[in-house]
Amino acid sequence: MFAAGELAMTAEDLAKWDISMMQQFILKPTFYKEMETVVLLKNGAATCYGLGVGVSTVNGHRVLEHGGEVSGFTAENIVMPDDNIAVVVLTNQDAAEAASGIGNQVRAAVFNAANPLDSGQEAVIRKVYDGLRQGKIDRSLFTENGNSYFTDQALQDYAGSLGPLGAPRSFAQTGTALRGGMTERIYEAKYPTRDLVIIVIIIYQMPDGRFEQYMIAEK
Repeated sequence: MFAAGELAMTAEDLAKWDISMMQQFILKPTFYKEMETVVLLKNGAATCYGLGVGVSTVNGHRVLEHGGEVSGFTAENIVMPDDNIAVVVLTNQDAAEAASGIGNQVRAAVFNAANPLDSGQEAVIRKVYDGLRQGKIDRSLFTENGNSYFTDQALQDYAGSLGPLGAPRSFAQTGTALRGGMTERIYEAKYPTRDLVIIVIIIYQMPDGRFEQYMIAEK
């Protein structure tokens, strides 16, 4: 055992600690700020690490994270202090990434539940994806820039790569943020093939709802 000094607790107790972090009722606010501030190297480079926690930004939202492992168990702790969301995962496995994978999926699901997308807008986004599988789009849904990208050749390419996969098993938003006056939305489409295929869709949407970008890539 090292680093953690043999510190161990139940998932419930760790969740209570996370609540205390978000509500800041054990330490002074200045101490929490210091813990959550990224430490810099002497050359000014960021370490992506605070005092005992990993510090990152996911889709514009602060995430504090750290895993843990002892013989027979792995854990993942994720806190989004600005969103009042925390996820604790404990698994009975050795040297496995299951806790991290489960934690990130739960984090995305909880965040999306707390920040629901209008059902009509969700249907439009899925409509565009299904159209690209067939090599076509509704051009009224796109800006001039967006339409200029989707040439006949580009649409043929999308049909050729997405069409053979068939309908995705799931299609879900995994993140959202504001950028450059637009709303950035990130989706994942999963296909139940022999080797699981995950498609990532990154969307930039103008205030009027039209798509400036609808980019698709395999994860």
